[in-house]
Amino acid sequence: MGKNAELTSSLRTYAVDPAKHGELETMFIEDSRLPGPRTNLQLASAFADCFEKLIMNDASWFLLQRWANIPAEEAPANDPREFLPFCAVQALAEYYGSANEKRREVIILAIRNAMNDSRWRMREAAAIGFQRMGEKDFGILKTLFSGWLKEANLLERRGIVAALAHPPLLKDKQNVAYCLEVTEQILNDLLAVDPIVRKMEEFRVLSKGLEFAISVFVASDPETGFALLRKYALKDDKDMKRIIRSNLGKARLTKKYGEQVEEVWEIL
Repeated sequence: MGKNAELTSSLRTYAVDPAKHGELETMFIEDSRLPGPRTNLQLASAFADCFEKLIMNDASWFLLQRWANIPAEEAPANDPREFLPFCAVQALAEYYGSANEKRREVIILAIRNAMNDSRWRMREAAAIGFQRMGEKDFGILKTLFSGWLKEANLLERRGIVAALAHPPLLKDKQNVAYCLEVTEQILNDLLAVDPIVRKMEEFRVLSKGLEFAISVFVASDPETGFALLRKYALKDDKDMKRIIRSNLGKARLTKKYGEQVEEVWEIL
C-alpha cells in the first residue's frame, strides 16, 4: 500500500466515525499549513479519496455539508479553518458518483457556491472537485457546464475553464473539441463585456484563468487551437490581446509549436 493509500485508509476511520469528527477537525486545522503560500494538498486529496464508492452515513454527510458551508467571515482566506471547506468541497465531488439524486443536487450546489467564493482556494477546490468528477464521467461536466454557460457569471466561467484545463480530461479528442467550443463562447462573450465591469475583480479572475487554460486546450489539439488563437488575435481588444499573448508564452506551446506561435504573434 502506497503512502497516499495508507493516509486515505487512516482518514476513512475518522470520516465514518461520528465520535472522531471533532478530533478530525482539530487535526485538519493543525495540519492545514495555513497561513502560508501552499496548503496541505496531499491531505486534502487523501481525504477526498476516502469518499470514493463510500456508503456514507448521515453523520459524515452532515459533516461535509457543515464544513463546505463555512463562510469567509468564519474562515477567511489563509486562515487554518479555510482548510475545512477546501477539503469538504473536494470530498463531496468525489462522493458524487455514489450519491443519490437528492444528495447530488446538494453537492452540485456546494461546488457552484465554491466557484463564486471570494476565497481563491475555494474556487480552486471547485475546479479540483469538477476534475475528479470529470475523470470518472466527462459527460457530467458537459451536461452541467452546457446548462450553465449562457447565464454563467464571470467567476463561474473562470471555474468552468479551470476545471476543463486538466490534461487527464483531454485524452479524448471529443472532450478537447468541447473545451475549445466552450472557450470560444467565453471569448466571444468577453468582447462584449462593459468597460466598467472589466475593472472588477471578477473580470480579472476570469482573465487570469483564460491566460493559462487556453494553452492547455491548444496543446491537445494544435490545429483547431491555433486557429482559435489566430481568430481572436485579430480582435481590436486590449484584454483579449493580453489573454492571447499570455497563452503564446506558455512552454507547452513554445517548445513544440514555435512556428504556429510566431504566426499568431505576427497578427498581434
